[in-house]
Amino acid sequence: MGVFSTGGVGLDLGSANVTICLENEGIVLREPSYVLSMRADTSDVLGVGRDARQMLGRTPKDVALISPVMDGAVADVELATLLMKALSEKALGKRRALEKNRLVVSMATGATRVEHAAAEAAVRGAGAKRAALIRGSIAAALGAGLSIEEARGVMVVLIGGSTTEVAVLSMSGVVAARSSRTGSLALDEAIMRYVRREKGLIIGQRTAEDLKVDLGTALEIPMSEVENVTLRGRDARTGRPATAEINALDIQRAILPPLDNLLESIREAFENTPAELAEDILTHGIHLSGGGALLAGLRERLSAMLNVPVSIGENPQDEVALGACIAASDDKIFQKLSATGCLLEV
Repeated sequence: MGVFSTGGVGLDLGSANVTICLENEGIVLREPSYVLSMRADTSDVLGVGRDARQMLGRTPKDVALISPVMDGAVADVELATLLMKALSEKALGKRRALEKNRLVVSMATGATRVEHAAAEAAVRGAGAKRAALIRGSIAAALGAGLSIEEARGVMVVLIGGSTTEVAVLSMSGVVAARSSRTGSLALDEAIMRYVRREKGLIIGQRTAEDLKVDLGTALEIPMSEVENVTLRGRDARTGRPATAEINALDIQRAILPPLDNLLESIREAFENTPAELAEDILTHGIHLSGGGALLAGLRERLSAMLNVPVSIGENPQDEVALGACIAASDDKIFQKLSATGCLLEV
C-alpha cells in the first residue's frame, strides 16, 4: 500500500478504450474512449464511455460523437479531462473520485512535445491529489510482471487502438523505442472498406470489430475450415438494408495490408535494436501487449517472422492500466521510474 490510504489509481487513456485499475482491486472498468455532445457546443455533454459508444452511427446531425484521444495522443484537452473524471467517478462510485488518490496515466512513448503538454494538462485537470504520466511500454512491462530492473534488454511490443510502440527496456528505463501510427483500429477500417468494395455492403465500426474478433487471424487458413456467415448492413448503392455472405478468408484479405505494415514496423525496430541488448532479446524473447495483441495467430506469426520466442499474457489489454496502478501504489517504483525519466509527475 502506498502512502495514500485510498490507494493508487492506474488509468490507460487509449484511442479505443479507457481502462481503470484500482490498488487492491485490479481492473474495475473498461469503456470506449468516446464523448457524446452537442455539435454546436461540445461542453454540452450527453454521455461518455459505453453510453456514448452505443450511439456510434446513430447520432442526429446536431449531436457529435467525439473521441478526445486520437492516434494515442490527447486531441481535446477539455473532453479528455471530462472523460477521465466521469469514468473515474463511475469506477470509484463517488463524486470527485480522485481528490484523495494518486493517479498515474499512460502516455505514448513517442509523444511529441505538443502531445506531451496536452496529456499533462488533461491529467492535471482530472482532480487527483497527485498525478503523473508514465510511458506506455514501461506500464505494460510492469503490468505483465516483466523484470525491467536488471541490466538486460527486455523488448515490449504494445499494440493499441491507433499506435504500435516497440521499446527495449533495461534498468527501469527505455533504451530504444519506435512508434508507428498503426494499431487495431486500422484493421477495423480495412474490414469496413473491403466489405463495401467487395460485398457492396456498408457496415459500421462495431460490426467490423466483431468480424475481426470472430473471424480475423494472422495465420493462413485452410480452405477446409472456411465457413460462410451472413452479414447484415446497408446496400452501398440503394441505401436499403441488405445481407451478404462473408468468411474468414475475406477478413484475412481485408486486414492483410495494415497487418503487414504493423509487422514490418516491428521487424524494423527489432533489427535496429542496440547490439549489446540483441542477444538478451534473442534469448528471452519479445512480450506482446495491448488489445491488438489479441488477434488470433499474431503471436505465432511474429515469432516465426523474427525467429524469436514471443510471449503474451492472459489479458494483454489490461497490462498498461495494471502497470500504471503498480506505479501509483508503490512509492519505491514511483521514485525509481521518476529518476529514469519514464514517469513524470504533473
